[in-house]
Amino acid sequence: MTEVKEAHEPELSVYLPHHGVYNPLKSSTKLRVVFNGSAPTSNGVSLNQIQLNGGTVQQDLFSIMIRFRKHEFVFTADVRMMYRQILIHPDQLDLQRIVWKEGPDQPTKAYQLNTITYGTTSAPYLATRTLNQLAIDEKDTFPDASIIVQSDCYMDDILTGSNSLENTKELQTQLVQLLGRGGMTLHKWCSNNESLLNSIQNSGDYQFNNPAEMKPVKTLGVLWKPNSDCFPFKVTISQQHSYTKRSILSDISRIYDPLGLIGPVVSKAKIFMQRLWLLKLGWDEPLPEDVTRAWIAFVSLLPCIEQLEIPRHFPSDNTVIIHGFADASTAAYGAAIYVQCPSSESKSTYLLCSKSRVAPIKPVTIPRLELCAALLLSQLTQRVIKALNLTISAVLLYSDSTIVLAWMKKPPQELKTFVCHRVTAIQELTKDFHW
Repeated sequence: MTEVKEAHEPELSVYLPHHGVYNPLKSSTKLRVVFNGSAPTSNGVSLNQIQLNGGTVQQDLFSIMIRFRKHEFVFTADVRMMYRQILIHPDQLDLQRIVWKEGPDQPTKAYQLNTITYGTTSAPYLATRTLNQLAIDEKDTFPDASIIVQSDCYMDDILTGSNSLENTKELQTQLVQLLGRGGMTLHKWCSNNESLLNSIQNSGDYQFNNPAEMKPVKTLGVLWKPNSDCFPFKVTISQQHSYTKRSILSDISRIYDPLGLIGPVVSKAKIFMQRLWLLKLGWDEPLPEDVTRAWIAFVSLLPCIEQLEIPRHFPSDNTVIIHGFADASTAAYGAAIYVQCPSSESKSTYLLCSKSRVAPIKPVTIPRLELCAALLLSQLTQRVIKALNLTISAVLLYSDSTIVLAWMKKPPQELKTFVCHRVTAIQELTKDFHW
């Protein structure tokens, strides 16, 4: 930041409130400054109200995590202080002013923040767009790393790899050099292969030989054990004296599962939340005793998922068969996708992802819910195929509902409206697949 020397105020300026947030659990920056771009100024309008968010220019988290599972050798890293490496245009620095004093007896001074500021609406777009532009500019020099930055980077987190150790090392080298062209560095390196970390000597990196590092690390919010290369699960929900709809929703949000690897557990929680809505309770109204007991019973079983560990990697040899399953009950419906490598001797299949939905409150017949599950599977399959970027030798989709399978073979115009719309979508999405 730069001290403001001019005595007069410009025609347009914004002073951002700020305070420090201390997190002793952070391995690097334990104290970070938080800026409030939503605070109203003297005219009642905040900086965030006059900014555009710029839209999304990065890959979604689900797709990045799906691709992360296809590589045999992987590594993750963070761009160090990414926002602070990107300068704001000089004409707009007055929109990022703060006041600060070095000590209680020191005078208050005005400063301009010269870089992208966390807490402003445009910050995520500006950061990712800048990173993408750097990748585009350096494409000819670092072709592989350029692709990675544009496809396997989520904000300041990079998750990537390949099926060859040498290729993965080359990716690592290219990424360091490409980002270096923009004045950026990578830290917090982590990998499932120790040799990928040997050339990196940062204090915050994963240490294979350190017993303390046997605990999982978080990768885009998902727990990962690099040593055993698997996804473990841990949900911590503390006991409370009383429960409300607000506290239950907060607890459910702790069950973070973007790939749906513990879909049945999440579905149970969703169904319970729907039950609370049907009771028409206020957000902070205590739950009835029977409902509280049911929730406590559910929470008491959550530690059981800590026994579950799912392998991160599935062997692909750049070619896979996709098996998709759709099913429904009166309470919920869902879809699950498994992948199989046709060249593998074991012919093993691996759970890749799943999605679930709670059944509507208004009664719906089982066949119609099975149809909704089939549509969900169709949409999920297309999303997975696009994300994997592998050769798909076959796509086999399954439903145990003969009624749904019969509907999908009929011309949609012969069916009732509810069924017609969904069959039309399924036929379009899965015209090249086999049910």
